[in-house]
Amino acid sequence: MARSNPSGDFVQFLIGGCLFGAGGFLLANQVLVRPEFRSPSFGGFGRWGGWGGWGGAGAAMPFGTPGMGLLMLPLGIGVCLLFAGSYRRWANLLIWASLAALLVGVLNSLRMSFMPTTLWQLVVYIVMIAAGGGLMFRGLNAYDSDGQTLADKNDATKQQADDLRREIEALKARLDERNGER
Repeated sequence: MARSNPSGDFVQFLIGGCLFGAGGFLLANQVLVRPEFRSPSFGGFGRWGGWGGWGGAGAAMPFGTPGMGLLMLPLGIGVCLLFAGSYRRWANLLIWASLAALLVGVLNSLRMSFMPTTLWQLVVYIVMIAAGGGLMFRGLNAYDSDGQTLADKNDATKQQADDLRREIEALKARLDERNGER
């Protein structure tokens, strides 16, 4: 196994991060994000056509996403409990659950669509993201959670195995000498 080169691995990781980030930026740059249209009137010209009544999907929820303001209640209760210093687990649960529900509600009210792009551009974006991710993983692959290289760890393991083998051979030799004296 080849020895790891920490500075080379770091450079490889940086190049991979740059490729990954550039590919992600270029791909995200092709996405158009806009709020979802909801018809604010019950009697006007609806989203799906036709005058009057409750026609169309936009009239089902005419004033935006229902319950978004209601999510502020558990958030407020959670913050109150957090500052009161009691029921810390419940406070964290209420805060994080309401923030997550708010985030989902906001993302749910957005409409995302890709702007026209060529196949070549899309392939370049995907290859940049994949190659960058691969280089980043390859730069980190030779290290464990302690920061030691796996090659160094293997060398240390081989050294320990050699030391144990020598010790066992020495013990066998001493046992053979004892058995020979009797």
